Amino acid sequence: MLYKYRYLFFAAAAILILSAGTLLFTLLSGSDPAADFDEKKKELNGIFSTYNGKVYALVPSNGYYEVSGARPETFRVLSGAYRDSHIGYDGRYVYAGNLILKGLRPDRTAALGNNYYTDGTTTWYCSGISEADESLGALAYTIQFIGYRWGLNAKPQSYRYPSVELPRGGKYQPRLSQDIAVSSRQAFYKGLPMPEADPGQLRPLMIQYRERSERLSVDYFTDGKRVYYRHQLLPTAYSPDLYELGIEGDLPSRNTYLVDHRSGRVYVDGQSFDPSKAPYRLLGRSLIHSAHVLFMAKDGMYFYNAENKETERAGDPPFGQQPVEEIAPDVFRRGDRIYYLSVSESWGRKTGLQNRRTHLQKLDGVRASELQKLPGGNPGYGSVWQSGHRYFYFDALGSSQLMPSAVYELKDASVARQLTASADLRSDDLRDLLDSGALKEAGSTTVVTATTDYREYGNLAYWLIGSGIVLVLLLTLVLKKGNGDPFVLKDGYLIINNFSFKKYRIHEIAKVVFTIERTLTGAGGYNVRMQVIEKSGKTGRKLMFAGRATLLPGSDAEMRQYIQKLKAQLRAQGIRSEITG
Repeated sequence: MLYKYRYLFFAAAAILILSAGTLLFTLLSGSDPAADFDEKKKELNGIFSTYNGKVYALVPSNGYYEVSGARPETFRVLSGAYRDSHIGYDGRYVYAGNLILKGLRPDRTAALGNNYYTDGTTTWYCSGISEADESLGALAYTIQFIGYRWGLNAKPQSYRYPSVELPRGGKYQPRLSQDIAVSSRQAFYKGLPMPEADPGQLRPLMIQYRERSERLSVDYFTDGKRVYYRHQLLPTAYSPDLYELGIEGDLPSRNTYLVDHRSGRVYVDGQSFDPSKAPYRLLGRSLIHSAHVLFMAKDGMYFYNAENKETERAGDPPFGQQPVEEIAPDVFRRGDRIYYLSVSESWGRKTGLQNRRTHLQKLDGVRASELQKLPGGNPGYGSVWQSGHRYFYFDALGSSQLMPSAVYELKDASVARQLTASADLRSDDLRDLLDSGALKEAGSTTVVTATTDYREYGNLAYWLIGSGIVLVLLLTLVLKKGNGDPFVLKDGYLIINNFSFKKYRIHEIAKVVFTIERTLTGAGGYNVRMQVIEKSGKTGRKLMFAGRATLLPGSDAEMRQYIQKLKAQLRAQGIRSEITG
């Protein structure tokens, strides 16, 4: 049966090998239109280029694309600010990268500011930063890219400059320094309407930091009555107690938090924490030893899981409703106890990042009332504290500088003197002390842990390979139901019935040897091997086979009965055979 469908198997194998080779070539090579593109292209600006009589546009994260239909002899880039460099035009159309902004007249189009463009009648917003097009999945993109390399279709595009057309006929002008434009009646954020916003009163909220001056938000806005996250109207009224949380830590700062100091309500990226749990109180603002922003409520400690975009409970509230004092970055005093933050990650050898955890630790054996800060040292890197005969280093560098814990214990007083006496301490010096054991993890008890698990994309390749192997095995078993024999006798040949399809001339065969072997697994059955020996003395490979379409080995009696059937077929063709084992 396998022999009958050998050409189908060969074709499938060829397609798989060619596709894998194309994908590997794609990963190892660039995505330029031609090998000499970089050498011979003529750059018009950082985005647009001409090459071989065509116009190309750079789309970050995807590479260059042909601006289909654009005329290189009349193509121009929009003059003005750098943020408008992704806009070009010829005699017929205006383009955002390689895509047309429909309705804009090239001879009248001008930049309004804030990435808005108009010809007086038609107005578009078009970001100068490319974004992923979620309508094209990773698998579809890979298949299309392989087709592109084979010349079967155009180059797929998974990133583009996001563009939105505004209502026609309006007179728009940029507002603030963000992606906002207004007409006399409406306000727009990145081309999307901000419901009910008063365009004349619109302004950003403030970002409040722990130890530095306030800044203007680029995500949260108000018109004095309503509050917006970008274009989204939030279900809360404006009050002077509203502010965006300024966070120093890298990972926690990737989401934007809006806090209502008066009501204790919290929003993250426009999504509200459960209002029934309010008021929420922020644990700390530094968060340089944290992967999460932790909030305390009356029934627990909460955090936002950016991976599944949900608010989750980390554990019981360790402080109740009592205030907590942050005495150093990510170090807190509550009553006579000291707490601090640390962060950890778990990585799989083949799966990549598995999770990130933020731990709230209680420092063991130390009373806050007995803890004293020692003078000297470099405050930009941390501080040294003493409690009796014990010394501690409170870190100010953070996990991004490979210092994952806010508190370390010093080996002895000499290390404390070294740190306090050195005003030009370097981060490498601290890491050296950590590696040598002069700095060590402080004795502590974990109070609460916040965890974010990550999808294991690293397993995808193994699942695909494993699925392919299972598919081949299942297909083989299905086909063997039609003919499970290890050989086919056809046109004067003995043909091995596997994917090698090895052929032997019948008149050149001296004998066929069958060997019965006990399996090495715990299944307790038997397998059979077959070997062809030619009259010239050459011997073929020993082929293992089973007489039925099953993954379980047969018994000795079943194997011997099946071999007798095969011997009869060989005998009819004048081929001698024997059984060993």
